[in-house]
Amino acid sequence: MTPYPDLPYSHKGLQVFESVARLMSFTLAANELNVTQSAVSRQVKQLEDDLNESLVIRKNRSIELTLKGESLYSALESNYQSIQSLLASWKSIPQKKIVIKAALSYATRSLIPKTQMLIDRYPDYEIVIVPTIDEDESINASDYDLLILNTRRGSLYKNTPNIHYLREEYMAPVCAQQLVAEGASITSIFQMPRLHPTMDHFDWNTWLRGTKYKVEQNARNTTFFTLDMALSACLAGQGVTVTDLLLILPELEHGYLVCPPETPVQFSPWQYFCHSRSQSPVIDELVAWLKAESEKEIEILSELATKHQWLGVVR
Repeated sequence: MTPYPDLPYSHKGLQVFESVARLMSFTLAANELNVTQSAVSRQVKQLEDDLNESLVIRKNRSIELTLKGESLYSALESNYQSIQSLLASWKSIPQKKIVIKAALSYATRSLIPKTQMLIDRYPDYEIVIVPTIDEDESINASDYDLLILNTRRGSLYKNTPNIHYLREEYMAPVCAQQLVAEGASITSIFQMPRLHPTMDHFDWNTWLRGTKYKVEQNARNTTFFTLDMALSACLAGQGVTVTDLLLILPELEHGYLVCPPETPVQFSPWQYFCHSRSQSPVIDELVAWLKAESEKEIEILSELATKHQWLGVVR
């Protein structure tokens, strides 16, 4: 049994009637369908016979639709438009994409705030940002156009084709503004709870070894396994964490996170590079833009260092 028992056997009649009703003319419908006017008239008459309904009122020089003809045309118009939109979408050219894989913290704290800038720069492309944990391993993959990696193996990548140096890390301890009294010195943070992004406490221990300070290891330690979690706890006033200051420039500029005066800012063993998998003018321009953005951020950090008397930030 047919699921649509009241539809006419031939759907051609419906198509012809839709054209006649839309153009309100047998002649114009015939021209649109590339058939004769008599063929159009016969198709409409056959449809009326099949439905046992009058659809068109034929006059000497014009036509009118009956009430049922208007209702049928309204239904056909809506459904034909939906079908046309669907079929047109199948033929549309897929939007080009720029796939950027990046170290998790860089993706979260540097790329996401720049998403609108990327959209404005590349309006013809879909911007795809994919966070990654092990960038050194990801460099062997083929599922990206640009990879931003944070690595301790900088010497391996320098002077390598398609791998571009981006920047250093500028490491220092930071805490929420409310934890530091006005005029407090760097030593005020040493007894605060320490918030770590890794189990080995690498960032804190590395930074401390590069300073002149001898600190007793009697502070409370809490580990979060990701830098973003440690920074969230830091912003909530739960303690101090050592981080790359370029990742928290907005928080430093607004005073949400602070370093006391004379805080040493050091390079870490880690550096940022970007690897362009796809060779194209667009990707080359994107690399140049990322380098320029890094330079701007370093300039801002230098100005903050001068303002707050941090040590070791040089251009």
